[in-house]
Amino acid sequence: MRSGSACRWRRRGDRLRRSRRRSSSGETELPGAKVSAVTRKHGIVTGLLFRWRAQFGIAQKKRSKLARVVLADDMFAARALRDLVRPPEGMMAIDLGNGLRVFAPAGSDPDAVRAQIDSDEAAQ
Repeated sequence: MRSGSACRWRRRGDRLRRSRRRSSSGETELPGAKVSAVTRKHGIVTGLLFRWRAQFGIAQKKRSKLARVVLADDMFAARALRDLVRPPEGMMAIDLGNGLRVFAPAGSDPDAVRAQIDSDEAAQ
C-alpha cells in the first residue's frame, strides 16, 4: 500500500515540477523580461532554463515564408514601388537587362555583376 501512495505522490510532484518549469520558461516571454533575472529568481542556471524553453517550444522562431512578386514595368505604381526599395548600407543597386534589380557591394563593377548572374542562371 505504501509503495502505491508513494508512486502517486511522485507523479503529482512531477506534474507540479513540470508546471513550474513551464511557468518559469514562460516568464522569459514577458515584455522586458531578462533570462538572467528569471534564472536568479528561481535559483537555476541559464542553460537549464534554455533547455526547458526548448522542451516546451517557447521562443522557437518560425521560418519566414518568401513570396515571389512580379510587377509589370508599364505600371506607374510598379515604378514607384521599385524606387522605394533602397540598397542596404554598403551596397549599390544594379539594374539587369530583364527589368530585375540586384544589390551588390558598393564599388562593384555592374558589368561583372551582370555577367556573373547570367552565368549563374545559365548553369541552372
